[in-house]
Parts: sequence; structure tokens; C-alpha cells
Amino acid sequence: MPKDQRTFTKEFKLEEVHLVKSSHKPLAQIARDLGIADSTLHHWRKLFTEQGEQAFGSCDFLVNPW
Repeated sequence: MPKDQRTFTKEFKLEEVHLVKSSHKPLAQIARDLGIADSTLHHWRKLFTEQGEQAFGSCDFLVNPW
């Protein structure tokens, strides 16, 4: 039976990235506590480092370029 893929909100990802940055726990321990793969949390942290608040998409509005 295939495993269901979970989805996480932008807000959740940002919260957990901030937790990794502010906590004294290792990333792997935080990931275990959250029930997610440490590679997932590492990826979120990498995206946030590279792109900041825009890392996880979903803009609140659309901009018409014309």
C-alpha cells in the first residue's frame, strides 16, 4: 500500500525553520519530534536561507504585469 504524502503550510514550514535556528536541539532531533524526515527539514532550512520569506511560495496576492 502506498504511503500518503503529507503537505505542510507555508506557516508551518517557517515556524519549524525558525525553531531549528533558535533551538539548541540538533536538526535531526527536531525532525523526529515533528515526525518528519530530517532531510525534509534540512531542505526547508536551505530554501529559507537562499530565498527568505519567499521560500515556500503562495503569495497573498497576484500582480498583473500589464
